[in-house]
Amino acid sequence: MTAPYLAGVDIGGTKITVSLANTNGISVKVYQNVRLEGSHTAIPEQVDFLIGYACNQIGVQPDDIMAVGVSSCGPFMKEMGQVQLVAPNLCGGLVKDRDIIPNNWTWIPLESVLSRRWGTLKIENDAVAAVVAERLFGAGRGEDDLVYVTWSTGIGGGAYIDGRLIHGKNGNAPHIGHIYLAEDGPQCGCGNFGDMESLVSGVAIARDYGGRGTAEDVFKAYHSGDRKAKEIISKAIRNFARGLASINAILDTGVIVIGGSVFMNNIDILLPGIKDEFYRSFPVLSEGVDIRPSALGTYLGDMAALSLVMPDEWIRKWQENELWELAPPAVVLDR
Repeated sequence: MTAPYLAGVDIGGTKITVSLANTNGISVKVYQNVRLEGSHTAIPEQVDFLIGYACNQIGVQPDDIMAVGVSSCGPFMKEMGQVQLVAPNLCGGLVKDRDIIPNNWTWIPLESVLSRRWGTLKIENDAVAAVVAERLFGAGRGEDDLVYVTWSTGIGGGAYIDGRLIHGKNGNAPHIGHIYLAEDGPQCGCGNFGDMESLVSGVAIARDYGGRGTAEDVFKAYHSGDRKAKEIISKAIRNFARGLASINAILDTGVIVIGGSVFMNNIDILLPGIKDEFYRSFPVLSEGVDIRPSALGTYLGDMAALSLVMPDEWIRKWQENELWELAPPAVVLDR
């Protein structure tokens, strides 16, 4: 009999990654650009296909998959207790410019479709899943009061309070990217004006530089001494730290872990400024809060999904041996 496997599924705005793992580590990874055309069941059907494809790569039967963990971009809505995706990055019916996303979906029946095939299934918002992984395997290991914040194309968050993972009515808490920081700020993709994501995300940084290139290009200009780039990055640091101070005022956390590509690629610039600004905010609340970078780095997407369904006896072995670092390169599928 084949040893049991877990499937970890990471659904992003541009691609889906599937990892199959057993007690000895990740055996195979596959990813494919996300399908944004056809029926609104296209994405969960693509997930089914990718799990099957990954199984075939290592000679495993789908029946050997004992559980599936899904870490997905959001936000979520729950209908009859089941997760639906209402993500503007995936659902063309939620955005004004249909040329950007070639469909008219307003929701995606993620859980109802996947649950037909996979008996044990756990779905979480990607930032919520990330805080689970960081608490089990990363920079927040063992912490009962913990916040994870991703600084990437967008801004997201997940949190534990008194050792309990928080969700909210639809599983989106704490959606830190959409707290308001500026009354007359720019418009976010969600429709808000002046929220954290509209001010500090990778998209916002590139926009503030004139829309020429990416956030990475702005950081390169920063390093070359470009005055405008320095002003933009300094402002982003201030606003990001104020966002952290706001979420800390609500949750009274002990540790904040920061991840995401914008942050992880520029820790040397961003972390000192974030700490300096954060600790100036209401010292009674900010004093003693430890701000740390993610310890899982590029493995976080895989581990976020797998952490949702990993048995306790596996967790101990993975912690002791850091088995995620042995993951093979991903198999890339054409569309």
